Amino acid sequence: MIKKLYKYFSNPKRLAILNSIFLMIAVTANSYFQVFCIPSLWAIIVLTICFANTIFSPLLKRNKIIQLSGFINGISLFIFIYCIIFLERATIAGIFAILLFGLGLLIYIPHFFSIQLIWRNLIKPVTKKTRLFFILGFLLPVIISVFIGIEYSKQIKNFENFKAANYEKLEKGFLTEKILGMHFIYHTRLCTYDGWRPPKHEPILIMGMWFNNRIDPLDIGLKERVKLYKSFYPKRKIKYDCSCAWEYKNNYHNDKLWDLR
Repeated sequence: MIKKLYKYFSNPKRLAILNSIFLMIAVTANSYFQVFCIPSLWAIIVLTICFANTIFSPLLKRNKIIQLSGFINGISLFIFIYCIIFLERATIAGIFAILLFGLGLLIYIPHFFSIQLIWRNLIKPVTKKTRLFFILGFLLPVIISVFIGIEYSKQIKNFENFKAANYEKLEKGFLTEKILGMHFIYHTRLCTYDGWRPPKHEPILIMGMWFNNRIDPLDIGLKERVKLYKSFYPKRKIKYDCSCAWEYKNNYHNDKLWDLR
């Protein structure tokens, strides 16, 4: 059965169609359950490019474009691995969800694409250069993530000084706003572990946490956090018109936290 499926979808057109169907299902399901919430603008642009390339790369033949496609596929592999890590224990729970509802299969869509990209670009690449560009594409976000982790560690020390100054003096960096906005603007973990869904998914913030043992440098309640955010970023939104997902919209819009406005 597996061999027949592999042979059937080895056809580039069929694989492209299958990839587009899986991505469409994943995006549609996410709009309801919103596992990853609403990506930040830069993430939306990167995801659009990578998803489009995942669909059409099987159709490309030996030419210069396929090397660029291989590079983008490397970035895509990093994204799908990021999704797998973010899903955490849901990966195991998905096995039981398959038996009960069948929806558990959605959890393994990133796994499917990760295996496919490794096979088509690393194990069985169209050209040797494709393999090289694929590796370079994967290493790029890895290197960027390391720098983000270093910057986040600096912010941990910065927020320790902030606490020592009785929350009055805060030295701002490019992660400061994101750390202040944790848990009510930016979610940090899968829904099961992060309460009702904050509307934004910021990979930069999450990767920074991952490289620093998931430390939240500002260990205070949500109400206090919102007040501090408003005092340092008075022109920024604290509540958005859209919730993280349709399933959680009542939890989000009716929460007493917004009485602080």
